[in-house]
Amino acid sequence: MTQNNNSNFNKMPSSKEVAALAKVSQATVSRVFSGHTNITEKTRRRVLEAAEKLGYRPNAMARSLTLNRSNLIALVTLDVVNPHYNAMINKVADRIQKIGRELLYFVSREEKNLDEVISQVLQYRVDGIIVHSAAISSHMAAECEKNQIPVVVFNKYTVNKNVMTVCSDNVRAGWMAANHFYDRGYRNFAFIGSHTFSATSKDRLRGFKDALYEKGIENCVTQMVPYTYEAGATAARTILNEQKKIDAIFCAGDLLALGAIDVIKYEYGLQIPQDIAIIGFDNIEAASWPPYLLATFEQQIDKMLDTTFNYLSKKLNGEVVDEGVELFECTLIERNSAQL
Repeated sequence: MTQNNNSNFNKMPSSKEVAALAKVSQATVSRVFSGHTNITEKTRRRVLEAAEKLGYRPNAMARSLTLNRSNLIALVTLDVVNPHYNAMINKVADRIQKIGRELLYFVSREEKNLDEVISQVLQYRVDGIIVHSAAISSHMAAECEKNQIPVVVFNKYTVNKNVMTVCSDNVRAGWMAANHFYDRGYRNFAFIGSHTFSATSKDRLRGFKDALYEKGIENCVTQMVPYTYEAGATAARTILNEQKKIDAIFCAGDLLALGAIDVIKYEYGLQIPQDIAIIGFDNIEAASWPPYLLATFEQQIDKMLDTTFNYLSKKLNGEVVDEGVELFECTLIERNSAQL
């Protein structure tokens, strides 16, 4: 009687076999699949090609137990419908994969609940945390530091000794918006911000009002609303019903600006920019559509992500890196809505 032996058929290739084929050490194979960055691109490619040829797939669970880390990077965002957020999340996911790790995504319904969400994140023993457009408390930042988990607060200004902050210079952008309006002859101003991301809106408003104050203008009508197209439309109605002379509106986000534009044009019969000029923020795709041609601020997202992942990679490789705040200036994309 013949006994079938399928052991060779079922045997999975090992990292030792990959190392032999790639002509590197087994430790180098481990470093490649653990996301270490102190490996030449030529060596990394040779290891990946050998692994592909052999059909090698590392055991993520076993590796996490051996190395005492999960290979997960957590991204925590607020629950906001924002096309800009969606594009940013996709870019973060791509960057995480490039350093050999996986994305763990969490959503906090409100910023005040963020610490509770971070507590849940810590249960997964993540290697790092990126918090988008929200700030964690000093207590929770200290807890992450105690667990040796690096934290980056992305796109919200916060100062915390245990956290790296990477943010657009929102105050400067507000200042630039006000000067752009003023230099083109506009003199009666309004601001539509959002309490959904109130701190960021307030920074943009602060820069806007600082520039107006430098020009001797102290009055700026302000509306803080949810971050939706409909809320932007409602805010514009409120402003125009109460302040007939408004001729320039700075919106803290493009969705708010698009809602405002439609109300101004189609409900009040006013022309943009002849009667009212508008500037938005984020440069979402719809901002360039012909019905809007919205002037808006574009953030240096790619450079901000470079800084974020350079910091995380060094921390994960055990290098000493200083935390702090790094600000990036925004670019005003000039379009018809704010050009006379």
